[in-house]
Amino acid sequence: MAGGSRIRIKVESPTSEFYTEVRGNSTVKELMKIIIKVWGDEYMNLYHKSTKMKSDQFLSAYNIKDDSIVKVKVFAEPPDELVSVVKLPKRDCPITFKLIENYKKCNLFGFVWFHCVS
Repeated sequence: MAGGSRIRIKVESPTSEFYTEVRGNSTVKELMKIIIKVWGDEYMNLYHKSTKMKSDQFLSAYNIKDDSIVKVKVFAEPPDELVSVVKLPKRDCPITFKLIENYKKCNLFGFVWFHCVS
């Protein structure tokens, strides 16, 4: 498959679906950007044939071809792998904060979110 050729992919969630076309040499992250534009959801995992797809991989690493189906699991909050708990030293702040690192937002806008948890 040539890098410039287009492939058609069916994107499915439990409640919705759509078709999109991407270049043959596209990455999972590029497909995620399309899904975000269509559905507006930012927190998601993509799967092809029950394999969780990594955003830094090319679609070809998952054998994505014409008419492949990519399943989307959408989260209302960031998935666990994007959330870690940070305990600040008592002298600085007696509160524990939940650090939410959304790699998409960090890469695009430089945001790092802190949420107070007690």
